[in-house]
Amino acid sequence: MRSKFLRLQWFCLFALLFSVAGCSLSLGLKKPEGEEEFAQEISRLEKLAREDPEACVRAKSHLKLAFLYVNSRNPQLNYSRALQEMESYLSMAPEKVQEEDIKNWLAALREISKLQASLKKTQGANVHLREEVTSLKETNNKMVKTIEKLKTVDLQMEEKRSLIK
Repeated sequence: MRSKFLRLQWFCLFALLFSVAGCSLSLGLKKPEGEEEFAQEISRLEKLAREDPEACVRAKSHLKLAFLYVNSRNPQLNYSRALQEMESYLSMAPEKVQEEDIKNWLAALREISKLQASLKKTQGANVHLREEVTSLKETNNKMVKTIEKLKTVDLQMEEKRSLIK
């Protein structure tokens, strides 16, 4: 009788341990180094974020993805994608889990996104201005050639006038 009770206790302990550990297990964010390793880790985390049956694992996957996209060693930084992943995490995480640091990251990523949009507009305007400058230079070169031709014609006319007198 006592052994059955002991087995039941151990079984309950293990069941409790596994159920609690399911959400608290770290996703084990590897420290990728090269572009290929980053791509593999991102792919792995995206799959977890889509397919894992536990919502807490999916939420943590989104958070880890956000941090991968802004990792300084990542050769292809992607702030807008990090913002999307951070927003996905916040929508999935309970309010009590949403830490102040995460909210600060979110605010910073939103500001970076705004600055990038502004930069793209500025770059578009710069391209337009460069094209206009190129066009004006071509026009200027044509005018310089025309002036040189007019000078030559003027000199020829002066020579003919002097011959007529």
